[in-house]
Amino acid sequence: MHVTTADTRTHIGWAAQPRYTETAGMFLLLSDDKRAAAMTMLPKRGARDPADIDRLRAVLDRNLRRI
Repeated sequence: MHVTTADTRTHIGWAAQPRYTETAGMFLLLSDDKRAAAMTMLPKRGARDPADIDRLRAVLDRNLRRI
């Protein structure tokens, strides 16, 4: 996964954060590593269209475990 913000670009492998959950306002990707706190927040407000949220959810479902 590639995450791009106004001033950073990051590549995160699926194995690094193999779980995710969804709230009304975001997707939250989480690490399984008990020794480290690793998470990525993907705000839904960044989607241009509601269908983009559905497409992202489908990609996450194919690659990560929903909790």
